[in-house]
Amino acid sequence: MGYSKNIINLAFESSCDDFSCAVLLKDNKGIKILSNITYSQDFVHDIYGGVVPELASRNHIKASLPALSSALSKAGIALKDVGLVSATAGPGLVGSLLIGLMEAKTISYALNIPLVKINHIEGHIFSPFLENKEEFPFIALVISGGHTHIYLVKSHSDIKLIGKTRDDACGELFDKVSNYLGFGYPGGRIIDELAEKGNKNEFKFTLPMAHSRNLDMSFSGLKTAVITLIDKLGGRGKIKEKIVFDIFASTREAVARILYKKTLDACNIYGINTVAVSGGVSANSRIRSLFEEPAKNPCFKVIFPSISLSTDNAAMIGYAGFFKPPVDPVKNKEEFLNINADSSWEL
Repeated sequence: MGYSKNIINLAFESSCDDFSCAVLLKDNKGIKILSNITYSQDFVHDIYGGVVPELASRNHIKASLPALSSALSKAGIALKDVGLVSATAGPGLVGSLLIGLMEAKTISYALNIPLVKINHIEGHIFSPFLENKEEFPFIALVISGGHTHIYLVKSHSDIKLIGKTRDDACGELFDKVSNYLGFGYPGGRIIDELAEKGNKNEFKFTLPMAHSRNLDMSFSGLKTAVITLIDKLGGRGKIKEKIVFDIFASTREAVARILYKKTLDACNIYGINTVAVSGGVSANSRIRSLFEEPAKNPCFKVIFPSISLSTDNAAMIGYAGFFKPPVDPVKNKEEFLNINADSSWEL
């Protein structure tokens, strides 16, 4: 599905603890972000060490209209100028998903604007191409607090899951290790910053499933190994600051290397030399540097989204929306009304 004429797309993303609204323009020059407004809730969930679903959805309600108003204002448009509405329908927290999706459906129905529902992971897969030229086929590595997936992507409509974590996501590991040492949530950003002060070779953690005959991964064992080491060294508050930095650096290194190894395996198996890495953990500086080292990476070209587009945002949902068939709220009223949030929607 594509659009040959100029069209303005109003997009919503609310799958977890960020509420985002964006406006994108597609014309003969390509796709341009006119605005991309995100209301983050890190400060709300920090004291709990993770996202509290009820608090996330309540705060989405508060953010939904201000985000829409800001997105339209920054883009310099009115609702009457919108020709397409896109919204995340899953996977994610069902209460959170419903806030953004219902706002999108309301606008779509009230103004008779076609609506397209988007899989959150699909948005991440194509997020690097908001700023880079698309290159098919490619291997997509999606890494975040909830996802660690590898896909073979041949087109916008041909996406195949070829590997994933069997337990914890890599971002989840960072969150749990950070919390265990008392550094709070979200852990990925904290560990990445403090790891720069440590020695990545101080502790040698076994890379989980590094030599398995498939592209699946596992991070629960690595999480347990890191926590066991922390306990062995004395536990929270009793380990010297330098050793804590070394633990963070060594943990980050192990995660980066297993992700690199599995991605390289995927490229070799499928004979593909283009890789798109996305999701919140793709902002990790060591993962970026390892994937981009020319001397160690002669096998594939890697494309990252900018840091601001790595985390959950509506611009990536809008981008994906240009390539999916929309539902007309009048001509396809029954189908439109049946569009709902799916917390476990698999891509």
